[in-house]
Amino acid sequence: MNNLVVQRDSGYADRVRKYKIYCNSKLIGKVGDGESVSFELPDGQHEIYFKIDWARSNKITVDARHDEVSIINVGSSIRGWKLPLAAFYILFMPHKYLWAKVQSS
Repeated sequence: MNNLVVQRDSGYADRVRKYKIYCNSKLIGKVGDGESVSFELPDGQHEIYFKIDWARSNKITVDARHDEVSIINVGSSIRGWKLPLAAFYILFMPHKYLWAKVQSS
């Protein structure tokens, strides 16, 4: 049974690109636009974050257990009126270009 599920929302900014998924600073996979992927993590705490080029999301700590599923939602902060600010985010706020949050049960 997979105990980590990553769900990426669908958006215009990075539609044709995949986000890289990192667990404890190691690349474990990729997730595409509107896609959902699952992983099996060993029991214990893990630091999860997402990257596209040099921009990344906030870091999330997940307490993985074999009998529980953690769901993380991820997406781009560049939406609507923020689309013209994409270069600003990439240059000055690369750690806020993507967002990630644990889905509450």
